Amino acid sequence: MSRYIQRISLRPYSEEEVWTGWELEGCDGEIKGLVLADGMSTDELKRIGVTEFQKIPKEYLVDGEFRPKH
Repeated sequence: MSRYIQRISLRPYSEEEVWTGWELEGCDGEIKGLVLADGMSTDELKRIGVTEFQKIPKEYLVDGEFRPKH
């Protein structure tokens, strides 16, 4: 399981962008659209506002991608 961060735009409501943390079960390595955060220190993550990671169970992922809705 690896940790990733993702920058999310708040437009059109704000010009701000925020970073969020994801912990993806069964995934490791690069994933398109996400930044691998395993090598980042707690201080580095805090500087961009990431203090926790939301765990995403592996049953919600297929080949490193979120499962499509049916």
